[in-house]
Amino acid sequence: MSVKPFDLSQLVVTQPLKKQKKMGKQLRDAFSFDDLGTFTPIDRDPNYLMDQVRSILIPELLPERTQRMSQSIFSFFRGTAELMEYDLIRQPNSPIHAVICGDAHIGNFGFFGSPERHLLFDLNDFDETGINPFEWDVKRLTVSTLLAGQESQFDSEKLTALLPELGATYRESLRAMFERTTLNRFYPVNNVETVLATIPAKSLHSEKLQKLLNKAGKRDSEQVVRKFTETDDDGNCRFKENAPRTRHVNDNVTKHLQRYLSKYRQTLQPDVNLLLSQFEITDIVRHSVGVGSFGSLCYLVLLTSFDDSHLVLQIKEALPTRQLAEQLPEEDAQFEQNEGKRIVNCQKILQSASDPFLGYFATPTKSFYVRQFRDMKASVDLAELDWDQFEAYAKTCAWVLGIGHAQSPTAGLILGYVGHSDRFDQAVAKWSQSYVTQVAADYQSFQEYRL
Repeated sequence: MSVKPFDLSQLVVTQPLKKQKKMGKQLRDAFSFDDLGTFTPIDRDPNYLMDQVRSILIPELLPERTQRMSQSIFSFFRGTAELMEYDLIRQPNSPIHAVICGDAHIGNFGFFGSPERHLLFDLNDFDETGINPFEWDVKRLTVSTLLAGQESQFDSEKLTALLPELGATYRESLRAMFERTTLNRFYPVNNVETVLATIPAKSLHSEKLQKLLNKAGKRDSEQVVRKFTETDDDGNCRFKENAPRTRHVNDNVTKHLQRYLSKYRQTLQPDVNLLLSQFEITDIVRHSVGVGSFGSLCYLVLLTSFDDSHLVLQIKEALPTRQLAEQLPEEDAQFEQNEGKRIVNCQKILQSASDPFLGYFATPTKSFYVRQFRDMKASVDLAELDWDQFEAYAKTCAWVLGIGHAQSPTAGLILGYVGHSDRFDQAVAKWSQSYVTQVAADYQSFQEYRL
């Protein structure tokens, strides 16, 4: 399969909406839901594919990454997007491409603050984002929902019934978005109250949720400073060490940080750039986070203003997408100049509002993107949800996914293709139930390989 460079012009659609919907409906004949719902196992070595990813990560962090992925099948699934993407490329797919998250599992949704300081709920991880068949995101969500639900030991019949309901919720979200004008679709505001009031999610309006929202509202740079820093003997504020996860290092990024932050600032809006001119670099530390991305280069930068207030930025390595990495020459496999730009652009398209500090830069050999660290961010602990809460939360994620996909010009084709019946929902549910067996086999192989 030939992978094209990331290019939004691939999505230009000029036909009227009625014609798009008709074209989408006609595509069902050539790209049937029966084919879409049939998982074809691929003859591959999962450990070989995972080793390709591990080869470009920081060696001293690999043991902890392995430990994080070993906690459960769901944790393993979260950390191995490359396996599902490899398989999806080789399955029957619809020809309708859109800007997708690429890793829309149920744990990659959460709360964060808008530029106006409103608390939003949306997709929050875009390392695998790009232009691909729209249903990849829906399948990633349904598979992850089944795995997370099994981990919580929910009733299997309830979980089986929930999967097609996620497809139905996704379709309903698309229809709701197309009740708006093109311009109004551009301005969705996924504030918590609006999202939870849109679908039957009353069970999420609980004391537990309110505590989570209150916690998110208190997370800012000053809270990070209190938790992650200490004052040295000279009175300077510095990040605490917690090797190997958190440590001060002397590498290309830290040596030339001032130069790279200057390049990063060129990708920001003028008002944000001007704001950053009032801060100076106080400290930088390498600080790894996540599961799948744990072990890639990631830093925290402490900035201090003239009034002694702080801003903490996170710099994350932007790795090539798994598709691109497979086809690049071995010597180029760690780098593609526009990977940071790809992630930032797609995040701004898919999210209803994005971090004003979201930007990117490239070094001679790597690409990075930058954002605020922990600013009003919080995620739902899936293990703490009862069934009613879990069901409502999963549907909320499916609804938000539909809002994100509605931003692509091809969304009218998607709307016509998925239609008004439950055939799409059943197809995705059937595929996901089959694919869980593949994930379990990969997890078993992973456990045996690491011993």
